[in-house]
Amino acid sequence: MHVRMGPPRCRGSRLINKYPYQGRDWHDGGVDLRACRVLVGFACAATLLVAGCSRPVESPGAVAIEHEISPEPARVGLATIVFKLADAAGKPITGAHIAIEADMTHAGMSPRFAEAKEEAAGRYNTHLEFQMAGDWVLLLHVRLAGGKKLERQIEVRGVRPK
Repeated sequence: MHVRMGPPRCRGSRLINKYPYQGRDWHDGGVDLRACRVLVGFACAATLLVAGCSRPVESPGAVAIEHEISPEPARVGLATIVFKLADAAGKPITGAHIAIEADMTHAGMSPRFAEAKEEAAGRYNTHLEFQMAGDWVLLLHVRLAGGKKLERQIEVRGVRPK
């Protein structure tokens, strides 16, 4: 028996399909295109549903966050970081929870984690260890007293060796 690979042949005006996937084109590898369209539709609907049900992150302009790192310039080892939170009117924000994730800007280092404690109205303090000289990024996960969440990224460039 001889099996020909390729598109079906035409004899006269009639198309002859000698392939086992009846009703499917020769070039789609036997995949039912209707099933693929339905699957893609479900994936798009699920993505929209997840995005629509998530809580929005607070807009960056509503809360001002200032920071001070000591020693200045930052060095390898333990550093003290002070954050000052204020609302749009400049009033201190109290009762916030600040979780910090510190990563180097290059791959290969494990992140460092810390939490800042409120020491005065709108003033939060933490200690963080920079393990290596180079550029670091601090990602702040802030949850305000009312439950609103916001995230900020702070770049710490040029952490120096001891």
